[in-house]
Amino acid sequence: MDVTVGRGTIGYRDGAEGYLLKFFTENSVDEYELFPKDAPWAIRYHLTPRRKTLLSWLDFGSSGRILELGAGCGALTAHLVTLPHTVTAVEGSPERAAVIAARCRKANNLEIVAANAVGLPYEGAFDTVTLVGVLEYAAAFVPGPRPHERLLAEARRYMQDDGCLILAIENRLGHKYLAGLPEDHTGRPYHGINGYPGPGGARTFDRPTLEALLVRAGFTARRWYFPSPDYKTPDSIVAERALSQEGFQVLPLLEVPSVDPGGAAVAAFNERAFLRPMLAAGAAGPVMNSFLVLAATRPDAPMLAANADTLAVAVNADACPPRLQTMTRFVATDTGVAVQRRNLHGLPPAVFASGRQHVKAREAYHLGYASFLEAILDAVEDGDPAGAARTLTAWMEFLASRSRPARPGGPEGFYAFCRERLGRALYAAAADGRWLPGSLLDAHPGNVLRHPATGDIRVIDLEWQLGCDIPLALLLDRGINLVGQKLAPLRPYLDLPEGGGLPAAMAALLSRHPLTRLSDVASLDAFTQWLFAAVTNGNLDHRQGAARP
Repeated sequence: MDVTVGRGTIGYRDGAEGYLLKFFTENSVDEYELFPKDAPWAIRYHLTPRRKTLLSWLDFGSSGRILELGAGCGALTAHLVTLPHTVTAVEGSPERAAVIAARCRKANNLEIVAANAVGLPYEGAFDTVTLVGVLEYAAAFVPGPRPHERLLAEARRYMQDDGCLILAIENRLGHKYLAGLPEDHTGRPYHGINGYPGPGGARTFDRPTLEALLVRAGFTARRWYFPSPDYKTPDSIVAERALSQEGFQVLPLLEVPSVDPGGAAVAAFNERAFLRPMLAAGAAGPVMNSFLVLAATRPDAPMLAANADTLAVAVNADACPPRLQTMTRFVATDTGVAVQRRNLHGLPPAVFASGRQHVKAREAYHLGYASFLEAILDAVEDGDPAGAARTLTAWMEFLASRSRPARPGGPEGFYAFCRERLGRALYAAAADGRWLPGSLLDAHPGNVLRHPATGDIRVIDLEWQLGCDIPLALLLDRGINLVGQKLAPLRPYLDLPEGGGLPAAMAALLSRHPLTRLSDVASLDAFTQWLFAAVTNGNLDHRQGAARP
C-alpha cells in the first residue's frame, strides 16, 4: 500500500516503529487475537485490542468519509477500515505511516498521507474527523501562537456542516493524576496539576479548559464520555448522561485503582473511595481519567443523534479469542435502561460439550439495585467488616436456598467432567451435599443484585455455564475468592492482611457460618486454573491434564 507524502512531516517516534514495521510486514494478523502480554509496554500499547474499544462501540452511520488525524501506528485505523466508509489516515511521521501501510495492507478503502495535520486541502470533505491522543502534542507540530486552537479549527474546517469530531485526551485533573501517578507524557507526578511548569511540550487539559477550546473552535454541540481506565486502553466507556441516570451503577464499570504502565508508582489514595461520593452526587465527570468528546457545529449532527441513547459500554477484547469476545451496551429507553449483549464480531455462539458461553442478547437493567460485591466493598471501605460479612453470608444463603440434594446422576456428571477436563477429582466430599445447576456457575457476588430498600434479589449475566450440576461449595468458594481478589488492590489503603484475603474481623465472622465449612481451597484452585485456561484458549472443552482411570 502506497503512502502519499505531503507537507510538514515530523520526526516523532516512541521506539516501537521498527519492531512494528517488521512484525506487520512479516505477519498477517487478526487485530483481536491474543497479543504478547509480556511484551514491553511500548509494544503492547500498539497491539492490545483494547485500543479499539475507544471507537468500536460508536455508530458511524451506514457510509461516509472518515479523516483520522495523527493516526500513529494504525491501532485505530485498523478498526476504521472495517467500517463501510472511506478512510484517510494522516500521520505526521513517515516511519509511522509506513507501519500503517503494512498493518492495513489488505484494506481497499484506505488512503494514507504522511503530512502535518494542519494546512491540508480538505475543505468540508469529511463526515467524521478524529483527534485521538493528538491535541496534547499540538505545540510541537502546529505553528503559531495558539496551536491547540488552530488544530481544532482545522479539524472543523475539514468537516462537513453536519459532521462530527471525535476527540480523546487525558484529563490533567483525572483521579489517577490527583492520586500521584506519573503524568503520561512527562513521567512526573502532579506535573499537569501544577500547570506543566518548565519548557513547553505535551500538555493535557481539564474539563472547563477543553470545553472552552472547543467552543472557540466553533463546536457548539458536545457530548462527553469517559473511557476507563483511560482513552488509550479502555475496557469501558461511560457517557456523562449516565452520571445523572438515577439508579444506574457506574462504579462497577470503572477500572480502579489506576495502574502505572511502568509498574513503579502506586496511587496515593483509594480512588474507589474517592469516586463513590462524587458519583453519588453526579459530579465525577471533571475528575475522570480521560475524555472522549463527540463535538459538532450543530446539535442535529447525525453522529450525535445515533449515539445519544448509549449510557455505557463494556467490552471484553483481550482476555479470550474473538469467538468469545463480547460487547455489553447499556441503552436508555422510554421505560428505563436496556442491557444489550453480543459477540464483539457478530460471530455465532461457540458450541462445546462441557458447557457454554451464554450471551443474553437483551434484558432490562435493574435500576436502583446494587451487586452484593459492590455492597461488600463499600462496607469494608467504610470500616464495617461485620456489615461486609453479613452481606457476603446473605449472598451465600441465597445460593443455598437455590440448591438441592444431589439428583440421580448429578454428582457423577460433575466428577466425570473433572476427570475428563482437569484430570483429577474435585470436591470429593460434596457428593452427599447440596448441588446447583451448572447454569449458575457465574452467580457470584458481582452478578447477584439486591435492592437496598425492598431486599429483592436478581441474578444477571450468567455468561459461563457448565453442562453438569455443580457443588454448592464450588460456587461459594468462587464467590469468596472473588471478594478477596477485588479487595487485594485496595490493601494499601485499608486494614487488610499482608498476604491478601479478607479483613481479619470479617474472616472471623464468616468462619462461624456453617456454609463456610464446605470450602475446599485445593479444588477451587484447580477449577479456577482450568476455567482461566479454557476461556483464554477459547475452548470450554479444554483438557488441563490427562484423564485418570
